[in-house]
Amino acid sequence: MNKWLQKVKIDRLLKATLILAFLSTTSHSFGQDFELLKFNTAFYPMQSIEDATVNGEIGVLEWSGELAIPQPLSNKKTIFIHKVGYANVQVNSQADTNNLSIEGTLYYHGIWYDFGWMQKFNPKWSLFVNVKPTLASDFGENLNENDFLLQANAMLINTKKENLKYGFGVTYDTRFGRQRILPIGLLKYNTSKMELDVLLPLEASLMFNNSTKKWYYGLEMRLNGGVFNNFNEVALVNTVVDEVGYSRLNAGPAVAVRLKDRVKILLSGGISVGRRFELIDVDENIIDRTPEPSPYLRLGVSLSPKKKG
Repeated sequence: MNKWLQKVKIDRLLKATLILAFLSTTSHSFGQDFELLKFNTAFYPMQSIEDATVNGEIGVLEWSGELAIPQPLSNKKTIFIHKVGYANVQVNSQADTNNLSIEGTLYYHGIWYDFGWMQKFNPKWSLFVNVKPTLASDFGENLNENDFLLQANAMLINTKKENLKYGFGVTYDTRFGRQRILPIGLLKYNTSKMELDVLLPLEASLMFNNSTKKWYYGLEMRLNGGVFNNFNEVALVNTVVDEVGYSRLNAGPAVAVRLKDRVKILLSGGISVGRRFELIDVDENIIDRTPEPSPYLRLGVSLSPKKKG
């Protein structure tokens, strides 16, 4: 049972990563092309837990999908954006306890509705605000208020030139494995051969393209994480776990291809570092079960609106 608890916990944490990964879609909208439909999956192989006193490993397979529906108003200066999404995290764990090796797989689920409001004040300045109620749970028991999270972003954006945008704002989310308020800064600069997208301190990408503007290659960095209400027992700890916090920073090369300018397929890989896996018990004590840095592999597919003209 101890082992099973561990897996549940790990699963939930990794789940948080996935949810956040698409929670990040909220902030990601600031810098990236708008996407009507998107799917992502990522794989993290089994990796040892950093604490030398704990003999165990954790591996994760995560996938998520999101649908966006823009709603422009008749004044042409206001756009509402509705998004619904689902994320699933499969956590595989193995631990040796009392000379016994226990293996297991757990699943966690994330469901969210994201309401965005974009207001254009003039040709240069616009405001983007979004609110994202999220359900993050293992569904181990009946849902309660602790299964729900509220995340939000607000950013003021300046279009300096057609290919240059910058902005600043604030986000309230769980990407660091804890719910907190953070300042954010946006920089987006595109040329005929390069695309630079930065959302500090959360993500950045630099992609180059060939003469056909079909193939892209470069580097990306993304921070994701989450907080989840915990129902089940968690192995490796001798206490009741009430909450799980998870975060990680992925960095590495990426390659992408555009099909008919609307479909984008991206493959990236590298190292997942700065990982955090924390269990919070009913007395609010933090128990660290962070895994070692790990390689990762990510595949993403997205569909963008048809370009005018």
